[in-house]
Amino acid sequence: MKKITGVEILDSKIKEKLSTRNIYEILNNFIIPLITKEEQEFLVELEDFLLKEVEPKIDLTKDVYELFPILGKKNYIQRLNKYGDLDEYGMRYEILLAMAISIIDPELDLARVVSGVIFSNPLFQYGNNDHILEILDEVMSGKKIGCICITEKKHGSDAVNMKTKIDDYNKDYLVLNGEKVYTTNGSIADYYVVYGVSNIADPRGTMSQIIVEKEFEGVETHRLGIQSIPRVEVGQIIFKDVKIPKENILGGKGQGYKNLFSGLVAERDAIIGSSLGISWLTAITALIYTNFREQFSQPIYNFQAVSFPITKLFTELMAVTDFGIRTATEYEKTLKYPDETKFIKYNAAFSSGTKFLASNLAYRISYETQQLCGGIAFTDNLKIDKALEVSKVQEIIGGARNIQLYLVSKAIKEIVARVVK
Repeated sequence: MKKITGVEILDSKIKEKLSTRNIYEILNNFIIPLITKEEQEFLVELEDFLLKEVEPKIDLTKDVYELFPILGKKNYIQRLNKYGDLDEYGMRYEILLAMAISIIDPELDLARVVSGVIFSNPLFQYGNNDHILEILDEVMSGKKIGCICITEKKHGSDAVNMKTKIDDYNKDYLVLNGEKVYTTNGSIADYYVVYGVSNIADPRGTMSQIIVEKEFEGVETHRLGIQSIPRVEVGQIIFKDVKIPKENILGGKGQGYKNLFSGLVAERDAIIGSSLGISWLTAITALIYTNFREQFSQPIYNFQAVSFPITKLFTELMAVTDFGIRTATEYEKTLKYPDETKFIKYNAAFSSGTKFLASNLAYRISYETQQLCGGIAFTDNLKIDKALEVSKVQEIIGGARNIQLYLVSKAIKEIVARVVK
């Protein structure tokens, strides 16, 4: 897929002021009041690492995956689950990680979240043998890549009623047949978490969750043409009589269905962090640019037609950021009280609503700031257009926006039915 870079037309003095360091510094003024001292220290250390180790190596003509091992050196592939000897982990840390990486490279964070969280979280939760731990080590190092295979050609939002078959063949292995599409990282991934059923008439009762390895015979991959994210590979994966050893089972018949839905909140929350990062990137970029770009002998931010819309976007962003961090806190509570059904249902709806708000806001801020900054925002001299394209993808992965609204609507209706007799 052709990746285009153009000439530099941004004023050199403004370019200097638009440094990622300045963007981080402005972000921190808004974020620090919302997080703990330990989280503040984590964020500052993370930002320094990204500025020194990652940003100089970003090449917009190449896929993002060569940056994974750099993140892996400091355990920055994910921070949701405890890994190694570090204590800075949990959903709040994961959201901060997603925000910081999205600011420096939105495409990189999109691919990282899929490999580090959406793929790896099931392994952290349900992996119980040495082989799965070895896979985790490879993915956490950034040297190997993971993806998740749920959706199919005819089963996107209706993911439960899938046609991919996982059959018992003998006591040594399972046999996998089917096709998965829209798999982020799929065409380049080394490992796949795959969901399939043994009886398509009873998907809930017979769904399994397994790990498939690219080297297995019968695995065929193709890259889809997703123009919005040219540096991230999204694939079609075809499985033809693939033999799956029993040690690669994460959830057997029926358990796979439970595992699928228990992992959706973590997936949505991680995407919230990425969307917030995109929002802060474009909002702060516009704020700096309009304060130093002059028209009619004064900064364009002085005109109310520019400053008021930017201020409105910042007001929304501050509120949704507070919501996003609160969602992370609620997620961590559910891990402490796994038997509190009402609490878990509330958190699922809360995360859906916040994911809707955050991903939709990321798109709106990117679009609106592009209009406010003018033609320069449509070039690669600023990151706004890139952020806009990634935000379009963020809004649909993890469940399209109307699916999120449906889940919130369903939860609200259940409350009325329970309370009003």
